[in-house]
Amino acid sequence: MRCEGETCGKLHKVVMDSHTQRVTDLIVERGFLQKTDRVIPVSVVGRTDEGWIDLSIAKDEFERYPEYEEVKFTQPVSGWEDEEQYKARNRVCWHGRYRLVCREPVVPRVERKLEEGIGEGQETLGTGTPVLSREGTFGKVDHVLVNPANGKITHLVVRRGIISYYPVIPMDMVKEISADGVYVDEAEETLENLPLYRQRDDVDTLLELQDRLEEASPFDLSDVQVEVDDGVVTLTGRVRDIAVKRYVEAAAREVDGVIDVKNMLGTDTVLVARVVTALAEDPRTDLASIDVISEQGVVTLKGRVDSAEIKAAAEEVAYRQAGVISVVNALEVEADDVTELISPWLLGATNPFREP
Repeated sequence: MRCEGETCGKLHKVVMDSHTQRVTDLIVERGFLQKTDRVIPVSVVGRTDEGWIDLSIAKDEFERYPEYEEVKFTQPVSGWEDEEQYKARNRVCWHGRYRLVCREPVVPRVERKLEEGIGEGQETLGTGTPVLSREGTFGKVDHVLVNPANGKITHLVVRRGIISYYPVIPMDMVKEISADGVYVDEAEETLENLPLYRQRDDVDTLLELQDRLEEASPFDLSDVQVEVDDGVVTLTGRVRDIAVKRYVEAAAREVDGVIDVKNMLGTDTVLVARVVTALAEDPRTDLASIDVISEQGVVTLKGRVDSAEIKAAAEEVAYRQAGVISVVNALEVEADDVTELISPWLLGATNPFREP
């Protein structure tokens, strides 16, 4: 931790909002023997660089921020008096020389931890915080990954094993964070199959993934865009169908250094379904026979419609759908025989279907 270029402390924990999972403060440890931890808001964080966090405050300004302290205490377990084994009649007693001597009752107690310096609705996470699965302790938090755009914790990197390895747990797997640790409502077998954290430069990860998609892919992936941020890959653009979308995600997860993939790829099959549904729901085009084709977001409309108004309406409906880049309107205007017979009737001519 640096304050205006001068070393001023060490990051001890992060403070997060328990509802939004957004990091609100940093707990900075200062001193060597007489350590004093301070709660520093993330608003004074400048930038991070090669393991350093730069703060926009001077070293001597630390004293104006609140102290952080963990106060541990024990208290009786709620309702212990009602348990049979703790009732007075079950106490061990014996006759002494002058009186009856009874052993003091055993009171079951539980250890609690009070964190001073942070508010209600906030929790702390730090190196060594236990991570609990359904079967018990899975490992301990090594560090956290934070989305710099919104300050939300996205993943926990967990240290596990005598020879340490580092599974990466996405925050949507986390059920609860409390003073006792992080609880993940998953079986240990599931957590063992998560990606492992490997420290690698994002540029190297990006270049390897791009090479894989360009050289080894049997599909047209020219419209796929890739971004890598702290090992998290974001895929955007458009592919042919769901099978190709899944192929690209699988290829990304195989690259060394990738810890998670946000697959935001659109597909032409989904886009076609979206346009077809919209045309069927619009009263101007619901009776028209229109074929819809999509290729990387370019939608082509084919078929015959009864009027120029319907042709224009179909193009308008297609354009409004999310993911449509452009519309090629190849619809032909040609009134069918039924329309030609009905139109004069609606204008007042003799009903052609009435028996003479």
